[in-house]
Amino acid sequence: RNYWLGYSERCHHYVQKCFAISKPGHFFIYVIKFYHGLNSLDMIKKQANYSKSKEVDEIIASMKVVASQSESNFRNKLELLEAEQYGVTSRNDRAAAFHAYNTAIASAQKAKFVHEQGLACEKAGFYCKRMKDNEKSLMYFNQARECYEKWGSTVKVEFIQKELSKLM
Repeated sequence: RNYWLGYSERCHHYVQKCFAISKPGHFFIYVIKFYHGLNSLDMIKKQANYSKSKEVDEIIASMKVVASQSESNFRNKLELLEAEQYGVTSRNDRAAAFHAYNTAIASAQKAKFVHEQGLACEKAGFYCKRMKDNEKSLMYFNQARECYEKWGSTVKVEFIQKELSKLM
């Protein structure tokens, strides 16, 4: 929940606690790794803290393994992590970044994870905003809002609505 509400430091704290009590190989640990990877990438974007890059690489490597074993549960998570990493490290190749985000969005939709589809759209919207592409940012944020409405999260709908208002 801390990740969804934007509490990066709390998220990091609780992830470490979960890692300490979790057993390797459990489904739960890979979901935690997914959010930990996204949180680490968010921290890199905010603070240019590239010390977390190695940790993100390790998370992506483990997600590749688990996605090969459980495609429907983890493919979209892996693709969103890769898209976010690409958005941080390869700012000059926008076409490739858009492709990566769109792939993550399509995978989440295929898996029927509407909340993660919304998250992928939200992340793509923020990428576009950083790249000063307001038209695409609006498109992705509108898609995110629709997903969050379907999911029933008024908190996320309101958050995305604020982002849309800033762009208009």
